[in-house]
Amino acid sequence: MAYRITTDSTVDLTPERMQELGVPFAMLHVLLDGKDLPDDMKESSALYIYNAMREGHAPTTAQATVESFLEIWEPILKAEEDVLYIAFPSVLSGTINSALVAKEQLLERYPERRIEIVDSASASSGEGMLLEHAVRLKNSGLGFDECLAAVEKLKLRIHHWFTVDDLVYLRRGGRISGAAATIATLLSIKPILTVTPEGRLVSHDKIKGRRAAIKKLVKLLEENINLEDTPFVNICHADSRVEAQQLMELITERFPGMDVRIYSIGAVIGAHVGPGTLAVFFVGTERKN
Repeated sequence: MAYRITTDSTVDLTPERMQELGVPFAMLHVLLDGKDLPDDMKESSALYIYNAMREGHAPTTAQATVESFLEIWEPILKAEEDVLYIAFPSVLSGTINSALVAKEQLLERYPERRIEIVDSASASSGEGMLLEHAVRLKNSGLGFDECLAAVEKLKLRIHHWFTVDDLVYLRRGGRISGAAATIATLLSIKPILTVTPEGRLVSHDKIKGRRAAIKKLVKLLEENINLEDTPFVNICHADSRVEAQQLMELITERFPGMDVRIYSIGAVIGAHVGPGTLAVFFVGTERKN
């Protein structure tokens, strides 16, 4: 049976890349000073949020709506195709709940069709990397069930390693205490964060100085990457393009010929981690707690 792959805006690719992949996406939302801003995955939208955060504003985020999934999925089902949805983790957002409601409503109207939801257990370009692998597998001729099984098998091997520039944003989100954030800032401590098998963002290490933190990201890549299964590496940044370029140069110096892609962290993820965040994503060993 024919099927379509869909996702949501937290994959942190670009609208142009999404068009190339042929993947429609449901938008999550950023709420800022009474305004509801859909996450359209444009870098300009993310920069608007980052500038507001630097000025002291504290945006919040909201899940994709049931209506957004109905709008995307119904034309696919009408065309007698099934739906495979690569989803933002349930531990980070209620977006999957919206998708489940939409699925129930649509399958009542189209009982002969299928909608399968994959909790990606990933965020930002980690989710994006899983999406790109899913599209590649589909385009290689894999059927619906084979592609679904392969994605489920791969998802816990997508590694996420982050560093943030300013701990105030993690403090606002309750990730660390105010006292810890103050001490770390005074000592120029930069946390290294990762993502658990469930999709939660957790602290892995603490590094003194930004340059050392960037080098640590490269070391973690070296220690965990599976070169046979990593055709490309994703770097994501929150208005930190110069450092993203530096990170890319360090990676290609260590792995000559590696396809390294740089993307902007989108407005929704950026609203939680803050401007200056830098991250690297790749396929490696299975993630552990």
